[in-house]
Amino acid sequence: MSTNFNETLKGFFWGVGFVIATLGVISVYALTIAAEVDSGFKELVSNKALDSASDLSNDYKLTLSDIFKENGRVRITAELKNTTNESIYAGGVIASTFDENGKFVGNCLGKSDDMFIEPSKSSYIDIHCNLLSPQARRVHFAELKVKWF
Repeated sequence: MSTNFNETLKGFFWGVGFVIATLGVISVYALTIAAEVDSGFKELVSNKALDSASDLSNDYKLTLSDIFKENGRVRITAELKNTTNESIYAGGVIASTFDENGKFVGNCLGKSDDMFIEPSKSSYIDIHCNLLSPQARRVHFAELKVKWF
């Protein structure tokens, strides 16, 4: 009877070891291969989104009008023009600000008061920057991009 019990106990531990080894292999698979597949899928979706956004950017002509520095604050005005033959969503604008040496100072966000822009018409955007006073004094120029809110 003692040998049967020993054999049963030995079989039990072999089974537990097999289950632990199987779970280990599954964990390694989940952490490596599945993560790479997930990463590849996210990159593919991101690239598709960037392609779509760049197509939409061609529908607009974005022009910097002026940069105002008043009382330690920066305000930027821009013109967003519809270059298509149909009414399009106005969107918003990101203004990346730089100093005289081309060093990045900060980003500013602005949104049009108009919901849509008619064909060949413009929307004028007033961008107020939330920069600290020392940053605001350094602003020399800005680059603009269309932003989708």
